[in-house]
Amino acid sequence: MMVGRFFLFAAWCALLWCLQADAVLSRDAAAEADDIVWTAIIPDAFPHYVYTWRMRLDGSYREDGRDAATSKPIQATLSGHWRRDGARMILRQADYPFVFDGVVVGNGYAGTLYLGGRSFSRFCAAKGEKPPARCGSEAGVAMMQRQD
Repeated sequence: MMVGRFFLFAAWCALLWCLQADAVLSRDAAAEADDIVWTAIIPDAFPHYVYTWRMRLDGSYREDGRDAATSKPIQATLSGHWRRDGARMILRQADYPFVFDGVVVGNGYAGTLYLGGRSFSRFCAAKGEKPPARCGSEAGVAMMQRQD
């Protein structure tokens, strides 16, 4: 009788441990799932670099930059905040006066990079880990007059 109770208790503990482990794994998976990754190029100002933005649903993002030819990091990870209003999306870096102001169309995002409120370069980004193949030089989004 005592051995039966011990095995029942052991099985109950194992079940509780498994349920707790599943909950932890689910939280970790959910945290990763809410990252939206965009990979960008800034051809006028930084033509040899590729930037990756990992955007969170809470409005924050982290930016990493690497050399396009060697894949070596070119900067410490930067952070900032983003917001979207319809097709328009704006990213503001926290420690530098850079603002990305552009339009999202499908899996692409393009616009103007501002530095200290002044137009600095055009930029293009693609959703996912691969940068866009090119960033058009035609007028349009990259010539927007204002940023908020």
